[in-house]
Amino acid sequence: MMPKKRVVLFIVEGINDKIALALPLEKLLTTENVKFEITEGDITSDYYGKDAAARVGDLIKKHCDEYKYKREDFAEVVLLVDMDGAYISENSIIQSDDYDKPYYDSNKILHQNPEKVKKTHGRKQKNLNRLIFLPQVNRTIPFSVYFFSCNLDHVICENANLSRNEKSLVVESFEEEYQADPTGFISFFHADEIAIADTYNGSWNYIKQDINSLKRCSNFHIFLSPRAIRIPRSFSHRRSAT
Repeated sequence: MMPKKRVVLFIVEGINDKIALALPLEKLLTTENVKFEITEGDITSDYYGKDAAARVGDLIKKHCDEYKYKREDFAEVVLLVDMDGAYISENSIIQSDDYDKPYYDSNKILHQNPEKVKKTHGRKQKNLNRLIFLPQVNRTIPFSVYFFSCNLDHVICENANLSRNEKSLVVESFEEEYQADPTGFISFFHADEIAIADTYNGSWNYIKQDINSLKRCSNFHIFLSPRAIRIPRSFSHRRSAT
């Protein structure tokens, strides 16, 4: 009898993340059961009235209740986040009546209510600083956080300010290109213009500096690297310093 596949659960903000990533990841993680939990919002910046780690725990419980999983069924849980320029200085958040949602420029964010953006960034920073080095959730499940900056659209098509319809077209095109090409999918995220740092710690140190959280980049290549050569993972290598 074949052993039961353990679950790799990706927690993502919306359906577009699943459309863009699910099929290539299923091709890569052939010994594991790839699942997605869609939050329909950003759990690192939205206000929930509870600790971010507890919110992750709630999402895992929701998934377990829906699919009848137990804690031991999970190989790991991965949170994927858009950076949204969260670590830029407050001086780089500029008032502009032209934008009722954040507009990501190369070195600043424009918005009609800068104070609202600053408060959102403050929550996001606090929660990410708690989550990124949290080694486990629900006491035993390995956990890590990977980012797309400013957002997934920015990474895959070089535009951080797409409309809802444009986002759908972009992710559908990305899915079509890579759904049957896992090697190309890995290469895309390892490209020099996207991949930053060689370690988990190093990538988070980078994104927190200056205006780097506005730059087009991602650390998702670090998640993909062990699987590209099918090395069993100990997780300790992700926590090493640069």
